[in-house]
Formats: sequence, structure tokens, C-alpha cells
Amino acid sequence: MSFTRFQISFAILFFLGIKTFSQTHSKEKIFETYDKIIGLENTNLFNGSEFTDLYLNTDGTYRYFIDYDYTKGSVVYNNQYYVNVSLKYDLLDDNLLTHSEDNLSVFNVKLIPSFIDTFSIYNHNFVRLDATGLDISANGFFEVAYVGNELELYIKHTKRKKEKALSSGIQYRFTNANFYVLKSNGNYTIVSSARDLIKLIPEQEEQIRTFYKSYKALYKSNPDSFMTKLILYLDRSFDKANKY
Repeated sequence: MSFTRFQISFAILFFLGIKTFSQTHSKEKIFETYDKIIGLENTNLFNGSEFTDLYLNTDGTYRYFIDYDYTKGSVVYNNQYYVNVSLKYDLLDDNLLTHSEDNLSVFNVKLIPSFIDTFSIYNHNFVRLDATGLDISANGFFEVAYVGNELELYIKHTKRKKEKALSSGIQYRFTNANFYVLKSNGNYTIVSSARDLIKLIPEQEEQIRTFYKSYKALYKSNPDSFMTKLILYLDRSFDKANKY
């Protein structure tokens, strides 16, 4: 007889005492306790292919989200929830990586994209959107930037690779190339600027232009934050309009 992570995790909770355990542990701690007892190498988390980074000779930039090194995060993989595991998000090929380190080997695993529902790293939450209807040549991972009553905004984090010939060989440089996907009336649309939003929501043109003038500096310094705040502002405008 085989048992799921959920069955064994709740068995752990029952064994330790439901009341005592719930007072000091969250759901994440329950699953973390399970993984420590069973051992991550005995779970399905490493069900993927080995990953090798072929572009290590860089100018100090890297192909990954926020940092080169692994960080602790969580992922729903093959319908199972894993918490406090080592993760790294490859923006060049849109793959989520995990890291196995035991007494026998050290290797990087590229998780199977279709098995991933959501993941979180560096306090950023990602979801896989596989039915947007958009022609995007990637695995469909988007950061959830804003979810409101009328509008939803998703950030597509990507990086471009540039090559530079040196006497010692090829040097690589990676630059951010993010874009945004807006969900409105059940439809997904790629937006790259306030001008794109005006075309998509012409009835909000005045609000969009006013917001842009007020936050022009933010648009230049942190476009992700600018777009998120703008969509929040527009969504609240929709809410106010619907009340009257």
C-alpha cells in the first residue's frame, strides 16, 4: 500500500498531537517535517532531467532570477507541495531548477514544466499559465503581480543572451527583457507600456495619462513596480465606476 505526502503529513500531525502541533507549526512546517523524515531524495521532487549551465564565462551577469545561487522556496510539483527546498529560476530557457546534494552526488535538476503549478522564491509568487492563447515560446511561468476584481497583471521575466569574442574565448552577457500580460474580461493581452494600455482600455485614457505623469520617475527606475501600481489604480477605478 502506498501513501501520499498529504496522508503521511497528517499522520505526523496526529502523532505529534494536533493541538500542540498547530499552535507552533504552520502547514509549511508539517510538509517540511515530512520531507526531513522521508528524505527529499525519496520523494518525486527530483523527477526531472539533469541541468548543466553552458554559459559560465560571463561578465558578472547571470541567466537566473535575482541571484546566481540557489535559494529556499516552495513549489507545487506533480500535485505535491514542497516547502523550504532549494530552487533557482532560469530566465533564459524558462525552467525551474532544484538542487540535490547527498553523500553520493551533487547535481542540478530541471523540473518538468508541465508538472509545475506554482512556485515561490525571494517572496515572489509564480504560476504556470498554459491557456493564455498568446504566442509565447516559453514554458508559461509568470509572476503574479496583481489580481483584482476586473484586472489581473502577470510579469513575464526573461533574459537575453549576448556574446562577446575575447582572446580567451566567448564571454556572455545577460540582460533583462521583461514584459507584461494583462487579463481583462477573460482575455490575456501582452502590454509593454502605458500606450498599450490606452489602446486596450481607451475609456481609462485620462487616468492612465495622469498616473504616468505622476510616476514617470518610477516608470524609468522600476517598470515592474510602475505597471503593478498602475493596474491596481485602474482596477480600483473600475470598482468605483461599477458602484454608480
